[in-house]
Amino acid sequence: MRDNGDATARRTGRTDDAAPDGAAVPDDAVAVVGLALRFPDADDLAEFRANLLAGRDSVGPLPEGRTEATGLDPATAHLPMGHLRDIHTFDHGLFRLSRREAGLMDPQQRLALLLAHQAVEDAGYATRHLADAGTAVVLATSPSSYRAAAGDPGTLSALGNMTFGAPARVAHVLGLTGPCYAVDTGCNSSLTAIHHACRELTSGDARYALAGGVSLRPGGLPAQEAEAMPELVSGSGRCRAYDTDADGAVPGEGGAVLLLTTVAQARADGAPVHAVLRGSAVLHNGGAVATISSPSATVQSRTIRAAWERAGADPADAGYLEGHGSGTPLGDAVELEGLAAVFGTRTTPLPIGSVKANIGHLDHAAGVAGLVRALLSVRHGELYPTVHFRSATGGTDPAGLGVEILRAARPWADPVRLAGVSSFSLGGVNAHCVVQRAPAEDGPGKPADPAPKDPPRLVGVSARTPEALALLCVRLSSALRDGHLPLDDVAFTLNEGRDHYAHRVAVRARDTEDLAVRLAAEATWLAQEEPRADAGGAPRVVLLPDAGGRAATEL
Repeated sequence: MRDNGDATARRTGRTDDAAPDGAAVPDDAVAVVGLALRFPDADDLAEFRANLLAGRDSVGPLPEGRTEATGLDPATAHLPMGHLRDIHTFDHGLFRLSRREAGLMDPQQRLALLLAHQAVEDAGYATRHLADAGTAVVLATSPSSYRAAAGDPGTLSALGNMTFGAPARVAHVLGLTGPCYAVDTGCNSSLTAIHHACRELTSGDARYALAGGVSLRPGGLPAQEAEAMPELVSGSGRCRAYDTDADGAVPGEGGAVLLLTTVAQARADGAPVHAVLRGSAVLHNGGAVATISSPSATVQSRTIRAAWERAGADPADAGYLEGHGSGTPLGDAVELEGLAAVFGTRTTPLPIGSVKANIGHLDHAAGVAGLVRALLSVRHGELYPTVHFRSATGGTDPAGLGVEILRAARPWADPVRLAGVSSFSLGGVNAHCVVQRAPAEDGPGKPADPAPKDPPRLVGVSARTPEALALLCVRLSSALRDGHLPLDDVAFTLNEGRDHYAHRVAVRARDTEDLAVRLAAEATWLAQEEPRADAGGAPRVVLLPDAGGRAATEL
């Protein structure tokens, strides 16, 4: 692995210059090197992928404990939506926040902090390495419904509940000094945020960028609120994207944050690449429609063409399109009309789908949710079903429009794999992004580990509690036991690509299989140890005898 003089120069998964079959990936294209998410029924990427393959519908009633944790009136009727399992617990100490300040913060800010931290870790960087590296933060959050300021007014609650607070909080806590701002274009805000983060990178104003969005509904979906918007909210409690029985959107909550950089920088860093963002576009309907909330097929198709043109690719090469697919009859019909204008002449229909049918409409985080689903498709060569779809809205023939609405999961054999992602807003803003499979990695097979005569490597692992340390050792042991990762890269990532905490172990290993065994042993020993006082607590005052037998006080 190459070293560019940066502490983050070597880690598992270096990319090569060309994608499979020679499809070129430009140096200035944007690489997704880190990703963290929280979606209904999914706390990580692997769990979300499994849900998509299974066609799981994650819309349901309020989770057990939500009413008590958030102080809701148990007598209030709530409709089904896509809920997160837990929005009320938060490790404020990890982010050096007081308990009071954390309690006054909108849970959206807490989630944004957590996802930003995890996205950096997923990429194999330590936050300290990004602090002075020109890292931008561009995030979207829904308007706060937390109302903490009403109960405890003041500066802390004000900053904790303002829309700009999420990116500002992330930049402050992680020490990031690049461009930092919030984006609000309605329910496509997170895809618009990613569009702007890509511009920060390609213009040279940032080397890295954290981008995405979060949206939480601490109060769930009260039935009374839904009754006030019958044309938007589903009465059946199910999102039926593009289906003839669609009766409106179903809200959801969650979010995702991506760590982005250019392909050239990812290559220099030796960073893993989930996928590549080739181009994007954001356009407004202007006066093309009668009202600000009316969708425009003409402008939607124009936005799609603009994004593919900026990607330097032909829409005819698309193998999948993640649509907006909100489940509103008018919105879906107009979207299909816009897609027909772009893809209607294809010889084979373009597969399309919408993640909203799985997890609900995530409002300001809806765009990044669709992007994550498309990213999984191009990365793993899989197409996922559109839940609840039976027949197309308005009795239309999808094949006649040049599209196919996916009914079942199937492989995607194309070695290059290009996908489009659309996200539209109630305010007439249209966004589209083109995603491509990551460039090929170096060579087939298992990379060589150090020769037996080489000295063993010292590998450090740390966590904030003994229990977390034991669990981390177990998870690392499981991930490394097949030995297919090079020990030098694993050691570098764990030693240099992680922030270090008070509870630590260090093991010596000659290859990754040896490291897996030793970490498993450490986990066993940690589980048998007696609980100890927190290493980060205040020092105790003790009495010790000095050399002359007299008592001496030390701190």
